Amino acid sequence: MLRSMYSGISGMKANQTKLDVIGNNIANVGTTGFKSSTARFQDMLSQSVKDSMAPNANQGGINSAQVGLGVKLASIDSVMKQGNLQPTGRALDMAIDGDGFFMVSKGAAVFGDNQLEVNQRSGAHNITAQSLTSSGAQIMYTRDGAFSLDEQGNLITADGYRVMGYALTNDDTSVSPSGVAPNKVNLDGLDIKFGPGSALNGYKVVAGEIGPQTVTSANVDKDNKQIVVSGDFATSGALTPAQVETAVNKALSSAGIAQTVSVAGKVDLIPKLTSEKTNGGLDDAAPGNVSTGGLTFQFGNGKQLEGFVIQFGKIGAGTPLGAHVTTSPNKIIIDADMVNGNVSTDDLKDIINQQLQANKITQTVDKITGSLSTLSQSNVSTDKLGAYKAVPNIVDGAGNPKTDIGGLGFTFSDGGKLNGYSIKYGDTTAGKTPSVTVDKSNMVITINGDFTTAATAATNIGSIKGLFNTELNKNNITAPQITNITGTILTDSTAVGKIANGSDDSKPTDVTLANLRVSFPVGSTYNGYTFQIADVSASSVSANVDTANKIIRVSGDFLTPNAVSSAQLQTALRTAVIAASPAIQTGNVADPTVTAANYDSTYAITVASGTGKTYTSLVSNDISGGSEKQAPQIKGDILGLSLAAGPGAALNNYSVQIGTITQGTKPSVSVDTTNKKIIVNGDFVTPGVTVDRINREIQNALENAQIDQTLVVSGTIRPLTQTQSASDVTDGGTPVESLDPNGDVTYVDGTKTVRAYDGALKTLRIPEKVKIPGTDTELRIKSYTIDKNGVINGVLEDGKVAALGQVAMAAFKNASGLTKQGGNLYSQSVNSGEATIKSGSNTRDDDNSKGFGDALQGMLEMSNVDLAEQFTDMITATRAFQASSKMINTGDEILQDIINLKR
Repeated sequence: MLRSMYSGISGMKANQTKLDVIGNNIANVGTTGFKSSTARFQDMLSQSVKDSMAPNANQGGINSAQVGLGVKLASIDSVMKQGNLQPTGRALDMAIDGDGFFMVSKGAAVFGDNQLEVNQRSGAHNITAQSLTSSGAQIMYTRDGAFSLDEQGNLITADGYRVMGYALTNDDTSVSPSGVAPNKVNLDGLDIKFGPGSALNGYKVVAGEIGPQTVTSANVDKDNKQIVVSGDFATSGALTPAQVETAVNKALSSAGIAQTVSVAGKVDLIPKLTSEKTNGGLDDAAPGNVSTGGLTFQFGNGKQLEGFVIQFGKIGAGTPLGAHVTTSPNKIIIDADMVNGNVSTDDLKDIINQQLQANKITQTVDKITGSLSTLSQSNVSTDKLGAYKAVPNIVDGAGNPKTDIGGLGFTFSDGGKLNGYSIKYGDTTAGKTPSVTVDKSNMVITINGDFTTAATAATNIGSIKGLFNTELNKNNITAPQITNITGTILTDSTAVGKIANGSDDSKPTDVTLANLRVSFPVGSTYNGYTFQIADVSASSVSANVDTANKIIRVSGDFLTPNAVSSAQLQTALRTAVIAASPAIQTGNVADPTVTAANYDSTYAITVASGTGKTYTSLVSNDISGGSEKQAPQIKGDILGLSLAAGPGAALNNYSVQIGTITQGTKPSVSVDTTNKKIIVNGDFVTPGVTVDRINREIQNALENAQIDQTLVVSGTIRPLTQTQSASDVTDGGTPVESLDPNGDVTYVDGTKTVRAYDGALKTLRIPEKVKIPGTDTELRIKSYTIDKNGVINGVLEDGKVAALGQVAMAAFKNASGLTKQGGNLYSQSVNSGEATIKSGSNTRDDDNSKGFGDALQGMLEMSNVDLAEQFTDMITATRAFQASSKMINTGDEILQDIINLKR
């Protein structure tokens, strides 16, 4: 027979198988998670026609001659590449993005921890053969995540196979999850019970900050395994069990601990945790400013100058700057030139402070501002109008005396009304009748008459005297009058003379000195004198006369109302003028000296009735408002320590209280300036904190708070008792797992760290309700989510998040070697290798989870069949099948020809 016909038959058989594979692939193009297959061929045995020969010296080697006998199927391989992921929006749909298979089981539900054990040690990660046999479960694998729930809440595939996974806990997975609560503990009268779980095993509840008005709070110290409770342990009713329970559970939640506590009982108040508020402390303070004489005085802190006044004493012109201090009464008296001013305030301050120091007064004048005032009526001067009666004379234009005017001499009586008048001649022709005219406007007296000859001159001169006086009288000039005309003849009718130096009785204008009107006698004795108040604080009224400088200085008490009378001043002036004689005596008076006998008739100065002016601006108000430091009173002690504050008011209304007392707390002090508290922290449980250390911390805290006052504690610290400061250590709690051996789902907090019991596979459930551990409460599941690690979280009706379980995954060294079971399922084969199980979240053993893909909720993996590729393969296989059949036809024709040869 022809070998080619058998080759054609083998080709037809092989390509028929390939078409079967292609057909199955195309049929499953819409199957979820389907993995396509590919048929692979290999040639069959080849028959040797001639053997090969090695080369020799005479010829080269010869290849063998072989005829192949056809083709055969080598393998049908599964293509395990990932298909495209398609969103579905369905909560129970899951897809694996990456390597891995979901694990499902056929058989009884598995809930017990020891039923289906997984070895998660490094290099293993497989299901133990014994547990797989004893559980009765048949484990299969799938990439199809289109899951649903049965009436018991089991998570299943479309064919009812149960999805496998791990139970979860917030506790230690190395302990059997029996859900036992730790032992109850007591802290200062508060009974604290713990919910089931092992996270708080080895913890104790300790007191933290315990002083009055402390806000209830708690924090978890994981390093020292302590729950630190802070609150008001000093005030009745301030700290309630409900407040502590809320604070502790909040702190546990913040620390990532899902275990909870409940609190009952009543706080046993801890005494001596705070002092009463301090009171009565005074700071040193400066008195208020005072002003006098235009100057404002500022003082240093203290009260030594309390009740003092500042006043002026000597104020006259030329008074040297000075000051003196009296203590009975309390006065600072300043001497200064208030006439000319120009006083240095810095010099005045230094002078005053020197005097204060000399009087052993340490308080000082810190600053003087302003300008020295000029006092009204304290420095007044007379004019020069005072004079006695005097006879005028004739002077020339330069004021020099003249004996005659053109040969005629004129003599007047005393008086001053003709002063400034000019005398001239008018018409003096022969035969002119004598006459006199007075021009008051121009102050000119004109004489007319014939004075040219001795005979007429003698007659006319006699007439002129009478005419002269008559004309003066007509113009109301009664004095002076002309008394005589001398001479015999007019020698120069153009001559002119001026009347001068005559005077009437007169006195200087009155002056007002300190509201007292001072009047003077007739005469020039007091012309141009200055009357000046020299001392405003003298105890008696006195005066003295400086004749060289024409100054009369008056001293008296011008600071006290009605202290200086007119009579006193008049007497003082009389005494001073008499004492100054004879230098006081000036002018045209015949008396050589001023005496008591002639004073009243000739030199008396009179003072109008009344009292002198009171210069209130020269006396300050009492210095007041200053204070010296005084220590406040502090009542009460804290934990056996007495308190004493230094002088000052900075700590007024402050209280000192105990703050944090937890064992191991380093001594420290804080100052609450808002609530006025000084809070002392330290380990007041264990003896060893020294009073010196606390005092150092107090002073540092006060300095940092910028409080310039001291606070000192003394005595012996009384430590808190053990029951007041800390509870016993908790023990005996066991973990709570999300899925117990009865198939009930218990609450595990999904917002905290969850750990998988990855040593056992269980049937996963999403029940209607979740049980709260340690209670009879069950909460309904409103919705659920699945994270990338396959952890299923349910949102409960009260908002809590419950971790229900974790979907398990497996991988194989040779995934193509898995046996397809139909229904999108695979089973392990001898060539696929054992399943490598993905370790659960936060495993305590070897973690291999990074080698697996992520679980994506609401997604499904599509078939990985490539239609274009399948259609191409189908065309190729069809043509190969046709070619093989053609080979058989060709062989048949050859056989027919051979048969025809016999005929």
